[in-house]
Amino acid sequence: MARYGFTVTFPPAGVDPPPNADDSNMPRRYGISDPAAAAKYGYELPPDSTEHPRGPNLSPAAIAVLTGRKALNPRAEKVTSTSQGKKIPDGGCQQESFDKLGARIDFALPSRLDHDSLEKSQDDPRVQKALTAWSACMKSNGYTVADPYAAFDLVPKSGSGTPSREEITLAVADVSCKKDTDLVRIWHGVDAAIQKGQVEDNQLALEQLKEKNTRAVKAAEAALRG
Repeated sequence: MARYGFTVTFPPAGVDPPPNADDSNMPRRYGISDPAAAAKYGYELPPDSTEHPRGPNLSPAAIAVLTGRKALNPRAEKVTSTSQGKKIPDGGCQQESFDKLGARIDFALPSRLDHDSLEKSQDDPRVQKALTAWSACMKSNGYTVADPYAAFDLVPKSGSGTPSREEITLAVADVSCKKDTDLVRIWHGVDAAIQKGQVEDNQLALEQLKEKNTRAVKAAEAALRG
């Protein structure tokens, strides 16, 4: 970036994660499950009290040099190949840095396995039985809903971040029925067993990926020291 006249300081990696910072999203993997949070926030995310560092305020010209595109969206239109008379690398300085490191963190395989295990677990007879029991419990509370993922859509959201009384009531019933039917424990047990099998079936590929990611981290550390 400095070659093109830009001084840019990015927050350290990992200090500004999204609410669900990994694909598992355990706090809501099987829907909401915290009774205190449900009673206070409904289906909304609790307030984030962490102080997050502000990212750099990038001008359109800086974005073009950084990414090689007209916006931060990876599908944005590519920019012309020069800036201030200098050729912009294909993919911008961002891609150039990855090319120089020769390695990049890759979570594709574990992400796919994570998605597959959750999907397969929902077809397991034990989970299906627990979901049916949860649905019946919800029915007794006045809600017709097949699974916890659909419960979120039953009550219109205010959009203000402040849950309505109807949303709170629904969320409390949702979590209470999960507890009464032991849904989360049953579902998690099946999910975990599937993942154990996945690890065994993909052991070589996962070991190779671990080595690849370790090389990427070491390459980044060496570049920072340099």
